[in-house]
Amino acid sequence: MPELPEVETIVRGLREIVLGKKIKVVKIVPSRVLQSSISSFKRNLIGKKIKGAKRRGKNIILKLSSGNFLLVHLGMTGHLFFLDKPAPLGKHDHIDLIFSDNSSLRYNDIRKFGKFKLVKSSSIEKVEDLKSLGSEPLEISKDNFARLLQRRRGRIKSTLLNQKVVAGIGNIYADEVLFEAKIYPEEKAFNICSDRLKKLHQAIGKILKEAIKAGGSSVDNYLDLEGKKGFFQFHHKIYGKKGEPCPRCRTKIKKMVLNQRSSYFCPNCQKKL
Repeated sequence: MPELPEVETIVRGLREIVLGKKIKVVKIVPSRVLQSSISSFKRNLIGKKIKGAKRRGKNIILKLSSGNFLLVHLGMTGHLFFLDKPAPLGKHDHIDLIFSDNSSLRYNDIRKFGKFKLVKSSSIEKVEDLKSLGSEPLEISKDNFARLLQRRRGRIKSTLLNQKVVAGIGNIYADEVLFEAKIYPEEKAFNICSDRLKKLHQAIGKILKEAIKAGGSSVDNYLDLEGKKGFFQFHHKIYGKKGEPCPRCRTKIKKMVLNQRSSYFCPNCQKKL
């Protein structure tokens, strides 16, 4: 699933490419991806311009010239592609927003766990997808971050993955930041001292910013708006590297399953306390 750096990369691309473009035609292949009625969706998009693009957690929010919003989540296998000229819909294409200059913004999703939802301007802050999200990890202060996590009784990795606590971090970056901060994935969040949580906050900022700069991680099938892969997977220190030597101490990296997800850690650098 695309995480914060991948979604942020797409949002920045949208700001560069589609702002100001007017939607001329909306093509839809009916599926569970679209969470608005087809007629309402088309009626509220055709003739409107895209005026803004921002990210909240792993969600993409497009502001329309009408004042309404288009909420997009990529799910596990969703892609947004910008096409500069017309092209037939492919097998897994679900939605195509065709602009007045005949370029288009197309949504492709093999497993169909992503979603498109039209949201009225007065309701955007009330949408459950956004209302339930926790703090943005790149915006919360280190002191507030430490206080927030010390109130949580779950394991630290599970806490980082809880979108109601911290929004945007997924499995890949949770492993990377815990390694950077030398914290064992199963430590209880409330047991970690304030100073170590502040170091974790610093690690989150460092790793996420580096990943955004590299265009995200293309571990499985992530591609950006232009169909290009990210490069941060080449900078992963721990994720997916079971049996390889730790880049810090040369101890073999281990893998465990935590909440049905693979977790990678160094048993020496990330000792269980």
